[in-house]
Amino acid sequence: MKISPSDPSSLNRTQALECVPAQNDTIQWQQLDSGEILFTYPLPLNAFFQALHRKFGKTQEAPTKKLQLDQMGSFVWQEIDGKRTVREIIRHFAEEYKITTQEAEHAVTTFLKTLGQRGLIALY
Repeated sequence: MKISPSDPSSLNRTQALECVPAQNDTIQWQQLDSGEILFTYPLPLNAFFQALHRKFGKTQEAPTKKLQLDQMGSFVWQEIDGKRTVREIIRHFAEEYKITTQEAEHAVTTFLKTLGQRGLIALY
């Protein structure tokens, strides 16, 4: 069952922590020399702006957006393997950055919600 990351209200805390995030296979990303992750993904356009882009755009390719993650975000991204639960990712994050589980839970769940809203991950 796929969960909408933009509507976490449909799950209680325990259920949300047992979800398994998975990377969107259609998103292009690369690891930079610094270890940080750089995404290139399609910019979502409504029908009006799609028509304008087709008519006036320099290329027929859909416009894209870039997003570079910092060290912590890159760590979380690499933890998302389609097998680990949110709870496991939080535990690894807390251990890696020597913070409390509560602090890690807030940081990781907020970050995962943002990734979900951008269409970069799905929760199962």
